[in-house]
Amino acid sequence: MIRLGSRGSDLALTQSRTVARDLESATGERVEIEIFSTKGDRILDRPLPEVGGKGLFTEELEAALREGRIDLAVHSLKDLPVEDSEGLTVGAVPERAAVADVLVFDPQFYDDEAGALPLSDGSILGTSSPRRAAAIATLRPGLEIRDLRGNVPTRVNKVREGLYHGILLARAGLDRLRLDLDGLEAVDLPRTRFVPAPGQGALGVQCRQGDDRILELLSTIHDEETAKCAHAERALLLGLGGGCSMPFGASAMRLENGDYEMRAALANRSGTPAGLKHLRLQGPQLEDLVVRALERLSPLAREPLLGRRLVVVRPGGADSALQTELAVAGAEVHSIALTEALPIAPLASELPQAEDQFDLVATSARAVDRIFEELALADSDWRPRHAFAVGPSTARALAERGLEPRTPEDPAGGEALGAFLLEQIPEADRRPLLFPCALERHDGLETRLTGTGFDLRAVALYRIDVLHGSEWPCEDCDAVVWTSPSSVDAAAQATDTPNPETRLHLALGSTTGSALLESGRGPIEIAANPTPDAVLEALTRSLGR
Repeated sequence: MIRLGSRGSDLALTQSRTVARDLESATGERVEIEIFSTKGDRILDRPLPEVGGKGLFTEELEAALREGRIDLAVHSLKDLPVEDSEGLTVGAVPERAAVADVLVFDPQFYDDEAGALPLSDGSILGTSSPRRAAAIATLRPGLEIRDLRGNVPTRVNKVREGLYHGILLARAGLDRLRLDLDGLEAVDLPRTRFVPAPGQGALGVQCRQGDDRILELLSTIHDEETAKCAHAERALLLGLGGGCSMPFGASAMRLENGDYEMRAALANRSGTPAGLKHLRLQGPQLEDLVVRALERLSPLAREPLLGRRLVVVRPGGADSALQTELAVAGAEVHSIALTEALPIAPLASELPQAEDQFDLVATSARAVDRIFEELALADSDWRPRHAFAVGPSTARALAERGLEPRTPEDPAGGEALGAFLLEQIPEADRRPLLFPCALERHDGLETRLTGTGFDLRAVALYRIDVLHGSEWPCEDCDAVVWTSPSSVDAAAQATDTPNPETRLHLALGSTTGSALLESGRGPIEIAANPTPDAVLEALTRSLGR
């Protein structure tokens, strides 16, 4: 006989009975279930992060395993601490159920125009997960987030009672319980926006280390592919030093072409309003994806800019991947617009036709947006033969249009992009280059390509105007991050304080750095590679804890 310990909730018992049935069927052994009450089950009046972290739902079961009172314990893998408890191990990971988050909601608050979270603004949305709360706050700041406790049926009943207009759960729990929603509705949330918790949808069957008999029996219900993906997700969480209170999601899966995909999302832990840092990696070796993800996310998870106040100067003042990354690293981030981009309509003769064999070269995401806006207005089907981008943000804008842009390894402005083009395209193959740009552009690209056999056709699609009367969002910031030379040039005209009190002026790219040096501001640092990672490294070096 095998003795299996389980929590007493409907979901925990359902999961334990499923494992017991499968184990009995596979081995012929009889499985007896013993019910335990855990600390997480008993304390229902406080948010989970306040109650405790590791072992909240497992401590009593693990003690029974060590003492030999039970042989197995079944857990939702996402609730099990990442590191094996002393003397114990996960002996089996059965085949995974659905991994998605699901929104259960009262249909009278449904809004089909609200996107991935189809609830009307002002609706009360319940969750106990910092990860889900961060995703909600980023995607739908107009919703009210309230803490949610209790087992799955209790949580669903709270929607029926009107205490919440919607709640977020794991789809696997609903499926396993086969709950009748009785007038409520449910919709799966996209994995691209709501990256599931590490191990979500998977079960972990815990046993004693060295218990060879039980380990051999458990091997009959173990699914290696599920285990491989779930363990990779949990290894990423462990590498970041996180537990159940970290607002972090990770989801690995095998693709049809045989590669693996790893998605991850991380928000800051200090409570500063911020978006999520999303990451998507793909490759043949799952272990390599974990290493690459840790390289990208570990600097942020350490929150090196905690308590620092930063101002990012951006045309239009819009949020950006840079601002998100700095906020996830712990900073209080403000933005200010000193300039605005006003569209210029090109002549019809300046736009390529479908049959034209041009390459496309772009030095800003805004220029990419504008050229495709104009092509759509002209009902043109033109597509470039090749596309080249000055840096990562411009490359992303091109990739969103289905292109596969090439970018210099050291994206240091127009001159570096020109050198890259000379290296990449042989002289005999140098077709005309369409160059969408601003009216007041810097001439680095054009100067570098003069006399090289390239026919660079610049098309001015917008101009930069100064926004007069702008006010700095904080007077005693630690650093100002300048993202364009036009903003540097405009500062003297746009504000009453062209040189705010700050410990550091940081320029993105050498062109912006040159403008800063000419302005006389200081102290100055230049991130020659204008990427969020390079900016974070420079700020951490100068301001970090």
